[in-house]
Amino acid sequence: MEQSIRIDGNPYRVVGRARLSPVSRACYGKYRFTLRRMTDGTLWSAFGTRISPVSELVRQDSLSE
Repeated sequence: MEQSIRIDGNPYRVVGRARLSPVSRACYGKYRFTLRRMTDGTLWSAFGTRISPVSELVRQDSLSE
């Protein structure tokens, strides 16, 4: 899964995709994508059926809080 995309002017590489449970899909969509920002190496998550240039990103550090 070596897919790259530019979101808000920053380049990201898709490094993982996990299917969500049926309960989570009602709110977040079908998948949780893990993306690595290519400029600084930080990990981000996006939810939905697919990734697009307008996808909303959540920094992975904030998911554990």
